Amino acid sequence: MATAVRDFPTDALVEILLRLPPSSLRRSRLVCRLWRDAIDERTTEMRSRAKALLWNPSSSVAYVVDDLSSSSSTGTCRELWRRDGGNIRDYVQLVGTSNGLLCLCNDNEIGGAITLVNPATGETLPLPPLPCASRLILLHHWKMWHAAYSFAYHPTSGRYKLVHVPCIVGRSCEFSGVRVLTLGEVAWREVPVGHEGGARCNLDAGVISIDGTTHWVTDGAAPRIVSFDLEDERITSVTALPGRPAGPDLYNLTEVHRRLGIVIRGLPTDVWVMEEGRRWCRRYSVNKGHYLSRMHFAYGEYVLTVDRSNELVYRHHRRKGSLLPGDVVRVTQRDEGTLVANVKIGYSSYSSRNTTFTYVETTEPLSVYMAS
Repeated sequence: MATAVRDFPTDALVEILLRLPPSSLRRSRLVCRLWRDAIDERTTEMRSRAKALLWNPSSSVAYVVDDLSSSSSTGTCRELWRRDGGNIRDYVQLVGTSNGLLCLCNDNEIGGAITLVNPATGETLPLPPLPCASRLILLHHWKMWHAAYSFAYHPTSGRYKLVHVPCIVGRSCEFSGVRVLTLGEVAWREVPVGHEGGARCNLDAGVISIDGTTHWVTDGAAPRIVSFDLEDERITSVTALPGRPAGPDLYNLTEVHRRLGIVIRGLPTDVWVMEEGRRWCRRYSVNKGHYLSRMHFAYGEYVLTVDRSNELVYRHHRRKGSLLPGDVVRVTQRDEGTLVANVKIGYSSYSSRNTTFTYVETTEPLSVYMAS
């Protein structure tokens, strides 16, 4: 008589699951609730909560905050990774993080040289260059290559992908299609997109990937959010922005608890989150002389902001008393916040400076993604 999944001994199931690599564990969570709970509660890596990673774009150093709830401003923050002492002129920026892997871009290289890093193991993996470097030779002084990339993980396929969005570079070279590189493959693919979805990206608004979908905002007088499915590699929607941003450099995409959000800066700064049915709902309101940290500002019960004058990161708790009607979280001038880490993150320019990310340590080897 066959044994039903629900009757399978949990200890035996865990012993089997522990033999799987982290990438397979993540996919196995989707089988059923029993498997999800066993993986989350009984395996080391999946028990690790996502931590706040602070990136200094000026010095190319990453710090990780092990405990946001700690009252100490220095005891839980540690250096995670820094650019080695190679070429001092290298301008290395953090594109994004996923499952403990860091995606870095050297903006001093034409097209942006992409390298993956696992800080826990010390491994690095250079990725194939964008297949257009030869015609970009005159743009070697452009220092924004990283802004057009997104590093993504698709939860059902278990594949990592690097995405380069449609954009204009240096006011002279235009990318009209989406370029995709799947880890383990030797070449990029160009994905044609329709006229509406192919409008070039407003790089100041950022590019973000959430649950297997990459999002960007089109450039122009009537901006729209484009959503690109990473499994089918096609545009799935083009959505209007909520509210009325005062200018193209006064809003940016963000992730709020695994949902797409958009920060619209002003007095106050509001955060709108896309809920079920593709409805925009205002969820945060910040009436304080701080920036909301980007790309990620919401960590569990905390909101991270960056002081405009001292470039330090502060946390603010989602207190019940700070909720506005409609469950809107409010951060006011009276909420001084608590210093997260005595580390300046170098806000020399707000536009396109992503400084906070999520990080979960992993021992997954990068060697399995070497192109063959």
